[in-house]
Amino acid sequence: MAANWVWSGKIGTEIGLLPIYSSTVDFNEYVFPDPDKTTYVMDLNLEAANRNLHGKSLISTVNTSGKPLAELWLTMYPNAFRLDSETPAPPDAYYSGFNPGGAEVKSLTVNGQETVIMYEGISLGVILGYDIMMDERIDIAIEWTVKVPRASYRLGTKNGTYMLSAFYPQLNVLDANGWKKSYNSKFGDPFCSHSAEYLVHLDIPEQYVPIGMPVIEQTMPEDNGRQRYTMSGKKWRSFALALMFDYSAEVVTLNKTSIRCFVPGRKSQEAKVYAEKAKQILNYFNGAYGSYPYKELNIVFVPMKGFQGMEHSGLVFINDEFLEDENLNDQQITLTLAHEIAHQWWYGVVGNDQMQEPWLDEGLANWSAYKYYINNENGSRPALVAAYPRNLARGLNSFSSRDEYYKGVYNNGAQFWFELENQVGEEKMTMILHRYWADYQYKIATTQDLFNAIHKEVPKNIDAFLNKWFF
Repeated sequence: MAANWVWSGKIGTEIGLLPIYSSTVDFNEYVFPDPDKTTYVMDLNLEAANRNLHGKSLISTVNTSGKPLAELWLTMYPNAFRLDSETPAPPDAYYSGFNPGGAEVKSLTVNGQETVIMYEGISLGVILGYDIMMDERIDIAIEWTVKVPRASYRLGTKNGTYMLSAFYPQLNVLDANGWKKSYNSKFGDPFCSHSAEYLVHLDIPEQYVPIGMPVIEQTMPEDNGRQRYTMSGKKWRSFALALMFDYSAEVVTLNKTSIRCFVPGRKSQEAKVYAEKAKQILNYFNGAYGSYPYKELNIVFVPMKGFQGMEHSGLVFINDEFLEDENLNDQQITLTLAHEIAHQWWYGVVGNDQMQEPWLDEGLANWSAYKYYINNENGSRPALVAAYPRNLARGLNSFSSRDEYYKGVYNNGAQFWFELENQVGEEKMTMILHRYWADYQYKIATTQDLFNAIHKEVPKNIDAFLNKWFF
């Protein structure tokens, strides 16, 4: 069924991705928004001169929550950058002094009706004034503008490169415990996202090239010095972009996947080196966990403080300091690249609540990176600096500092997997991860779901081992 709306004749009824079959709802497990019934149609227009990104979005889904809905909640991450005192970007990311960002909603309707909106940090509440019943279709039409901050961060711009992470209004997850509302955090990923289908039209100055997913299907030059792109893709946990105009690129192929590596300037040799490295890593994870499901994997070196790397579906940001800083060695960049590529499995396909259970994706991605390094780079098992007590049952907002967060989530999380492997052996570990991957693809897994996968594959009782990590 096509969405019954039109904006400027650009997007709307052209996509028919959301047939409604109420019989497909599993009443034993309510999922909202259901990945198989959720589509984002977006029309994006960048004004590079003033760093304004104008957007029109249609989020189409179905009420599969198991109850009537009188309100909806979305994430508006750019609002984390409004104030110097609250921005998650570190001070050195603001290379010209603090520069604010933010998002403004110009209009928002649900099923064609006006609504009342309210801001709660980086979350946006939509008060309907009526109930959307079970199985009823939901069309959220939003017109919005984002001011991209002048900052070297996962959302920002520097030296002609735009890093666009979590920049658009995204529908939050609702489960039996209520809405999972995103909140501002100085570290980590304060998000919980179901995957969805995307159709994106992007209008940008012709000197820029968009890098990211979904796959570009059409390019159309315009008479005003701009270029228009059409992109689409399915089963994306998130949609992100890098926009670059001065870069070198290298493309290699693994089976049916194109691996594209972009570096700033004319460093074509570096692009080739890291494209080949990404190919080796992807090949290892394909064999270890299951085949990478997308047509492209994009590796982009960007100016980004506060992170060595940042994952998105089909797109990895790597800090471009790796290309310049002689104090950063090959081990660091290999582990960073492997960690972010591992997130394509653990976060991208098998999702989790990154606010309440950040260890699930970060610990497993960290361990996966170390396993690649040990098995393919003649590396040794790392000496991981732990945070004590070694309790993995901690949400993002329970950590008081970035250092405590990394030790408690990344290091302790990886150590859990090393010790589990010692308990059950390498063969059983492979079976556990294959089970976890198969059972929770494109879902939001929990620690209990992981325990279920472990218990299905490990006949002996290892509850005492598991419990010592969670208290």
